[in-house]
Amino acid sequence: MSDDIPILFSDDSPAPSAVFLSAASGAQMQQYAMSGWRVHAASGFQAAQPIDLAQVPATTTDDGTIGQPTLLSCEGPFWAPQDLTKLQNLVKVKRWQPRIVKLNYAFYDIDPEQIQTVVGEFASLGYFILGAHWRDDNTMRVRSLNRIDRLDAFQPPEWPRMNLIACAEERMALMIMRIGRLHAGQEQRIAQLRVSEAVRNEHIARLEAALIKNQPSPHFSVGKP
Repeated sequence: MSDDIPILFSDDSPAPSAVFLSAASGAQMQQYAMSGWRVHAASGFQAAQPIDLAQVPATTTDDGTIGQPTLLSCEGPFWAPQDLTKLQNLVKVKRWQPRIVKLNYAFYDIDPEQIQTVVGEFASLGYFILGAHWRDDNTMRVRSLNRIDRLDAFQPPEWPRMNLIACAEERMALMIMRIGRLHAGQEQRIAQLRVSEAVRNEHIARLEAALIKNQPSPHFSVGKP
């Protein structure tokens, strides 16, 4: 399950590229590589778990050689004020302006005020801000993408369940929303199937445990018949 899929299907540039300041997993980066994107790990790249960049495949690069990336992606806990300052300076000189910036905050314990500050900063740079809302309120805590929409359409925003997608062009934002609505619907159906399967498996496991517990022990007696 991924809220990167609408981004992958929305971009129509001839040679898209994704730059990761950080990532949650190798699979998160690999979905871009498998879709034909050039994938880069920025200088100072951080990861929530060990990632073999050669397996993605992704190349390590510095700011001076990145060019104009299609996507800049970062996990919320790793986004730092210096990242925004760097981006602001590069945007000002029109040298390094990502078409899309994706900041993943869902399921991280981050102060909502900090997230709102980041939203305001990207809005000031002229980005159109979308929210990708996630759910895990089912019986098995299965995570699923619930909705992708304009951030101001979420009233109030549930920040602990939200990823941010900032688009430099309104056309791109609209395309991601259109595809996102279809994708979120499919994700919800898949989540329902996963929950049903998990509940079924848990029920079977409990029945098997009860049968084993209540099964009489073999009794053997020695003596004359």
